[in-house]
Amino acid sequence: MQVKDVDKHRFKQLFEEKLANAVKGESVLDEAMAYATLDGGKRVRPVGVYLGALAAGGSASLDETLDVALALELVHSYSLVHDDLPCMDDDELRRGKPTVHKRFGYATAVLAGDALLTRAMQLLTGVHSAAFEKAAAEIACGALRMVYGQQSDLDGCATREEYLGMYADKTGALIVAAFRAGALLSGADEETTGAITEFAKHLGLAFQLADDLLDDGDVSILDVEGRDAVERMLAEETSRAELAAKSLNAAEELISFADALMKRTY
Repeated sequence: MQVKDVDKHRFKQLFEEKLANAVKGESVLDEAMAYATLDGGKRVRPVGVYLGALAAGGSASLDETLDVALALELVHSYSLVHDDLPCMDDDELRRGKPTVHKRFGYATAVLAGDALLTRAMQLLTGVHSAAFEKAAAEIACGALRMVYGQQSDLDGCATREEYLGMYADKTGALIVAAFRAGALLSGADEETTGAITEFAKHLGLAFQLADDLLDDGDVSILDVEGRDAVERMLAEETSRAELAAKSLNAAEELISFADALMKRTY
């Protein structure tokens, strides 16, 4: 079965089933991993893999697309667990419930993040198609960029350019990797991959700017630019994403996705 044979809703159903199986177990570590992942997150990155594949024609294997989407979400989840630790952002709540280290302790939270990343590696290695191997490489590159973005965040940003660079890595890298991986699974040519990359790059920045506007009070680009300027930046980045989408398959779905993320109705 190919990606184009299922709609987004069905893809998300299949993804949730696969995710639940990936973190199923009886140990405290399994419980911590399930706690970190099975919380009804927006699944922006897994859906990005699906939409990237659809934007390139939808010929990607559904099974391979689900595996790539799952690996990416496990990487994202590990990053959130570690990002919340006292040595990083020191957050006590995520999505309205205690963070993993508050619920299970510091050491188990570190190990849960380690285990999530390792399970992602298991999914991305082994015998796969050539397209899958290219998609896996995209996930690995995006994951590394994300880590460097976290370091930039810890170092601190003082200018618009520094914030935008940090956002491109810490938030944007995995979103770009999601769409590019999906496109590669569908055998996208260079021109199509470029348009999908352009869409995802602006989408990732818009996604972070929308978060900053919602979380006003945290240290962010709002401290440098102010709310009005950031609202204009959000609208501009969303418009740029939507412009890049117009030349792609499933353009209406891509534009709707970008608009929903900007308005936080997704």
